[in-house]
Amino acid sequence: MRFRFIDIALFGLTFVFVNAFPVDLLPLDIVGQLAVRIGLRVILLAYYIYTLWRRRINIFRFANYRRALLFIPFLLVCFSNIIAAGIAGLPFTAVTVDPLYLSLIIVYHLVGVTIEEFLFRLFIQNILIYASSIKRILASGAIFALFHLINIVNVSSIDALISVIVQVVYAFGIGLLLAMIYEYTYSIPACICFHFIFNLFNMILIENVFMFNIPMLTYYLTAVGCGLVVGIYAVLIYLLVLQKNERYFRE
Repeated sequence: MRFRFIDIALFGLTFVFVNAFPVDLLPLDIVGQLAVRIGLRVILLAYYIYTLWRRRINIFRFANYRRALLFIPFLLVCFSNIIAAGIAGLPFTAVTVDPLYLSLIIVYHLVGVTIEEFLFRLFIQNILIYASSIKRILASGAIFALFHLINIVNVSSIDALISVIVQVVYAFGIGLLLAMIYEYTYSIPACICFHFIFNLFNMILIENVFMFNIPMLTYYLTAVGCGLVVGIYAVLIYLLVLQKNERYFRE
């Protein structure tokens, strides 16, 4: 797969435009604004898919099924907020939520993670094909994190700014995990599934169904703890398994 720098720049600019579009300024209610956001993301996804179709790129290629099993423990980070809520002793009682709004939220995130995996893994990580696997993983994770700075456009207070900075740091860690999954399975669907599961349990359910107000100290300690466990595991499987067979993964 070969993309020129101009291609990647265009993919990135359209991504920024869609995610930074001032939908909040439109005279619509929250459901209407969410529908517009979904529409913009669907258009961007269609553009990405059309580009892949024109170049006859198979996004369902799966280079190594067995190696994918190695990454199952990565799912621990997908439940860090649920774990934090349990540690804090918060009740797992669902609140009443509009089914239509919840459905739109799920679609919004599903289309969003698909777009992000196309851009950061399929497009950006592949353009670095001549770099080492470690450099590709670090670059993909770093660029993924930096793009989350787009959320600064919604900042209206110091607390919100701090939240964005924390999100960027958190996104770097998740980006590294996603980049590692892609590097050694060459599977975009696997990355999309992992990314969506992360968003579902750490964001969608927490913010819209259970409405947990997790104490910040518990939240950070749990996130760091899960991150350390998964990080140590990632280093071990790289040194003991992946590094030895690295040259075969992209053949």
